[in-house]
Amino acid sequence: MSTTCAAPPEVVWQWIADPHQHIRMLPDEIRDRRVLENGDIACELVAMGVREQMAVRVVESDPPRRLVERRVDGNREGTSVFELEAEGDHATRVTLTSDVELPRLLGAMAAGPMRAALERQLVNLAALVAAGE
Repeated sequence: MSTTCAAPPEVVWQWIADPHQHIRMLPDEIRDRRVLENGDIACELVAMGVREQMAVRVVESDPPRRLVERRVDGNREGTSVFELEAEGDHATRVTLTSDVELPRLLGAMAAGPMRAALERQLVNLAALVAAGE
């Protein structure tokens, strides 16, 4: 899924790459957000009546074009990829893809809520960038 942010890639990149900024754009399903001393993001995922502790680490960074995060908490595998592309001089197209290892039935049930949460994350990002915070 994608959204357009009203700022050049270098500005949007700071929201995605800086963990202290990044946690501000996370959707409401992500609670107790904190940045660990090593820069990882730790939090609690609350969805579909389940609470799960998770930790995420940046494993690939190509500023200001691509950032890859991977879950490192040991609970399950998961990867998120942010790709940024300039749209003119003052806007950036941000595409977010996520792949989470879930059992087949749970994966089918969670697909809609997961997609909605990722969309909210992009909406939050665009709003924060537009507000110039």
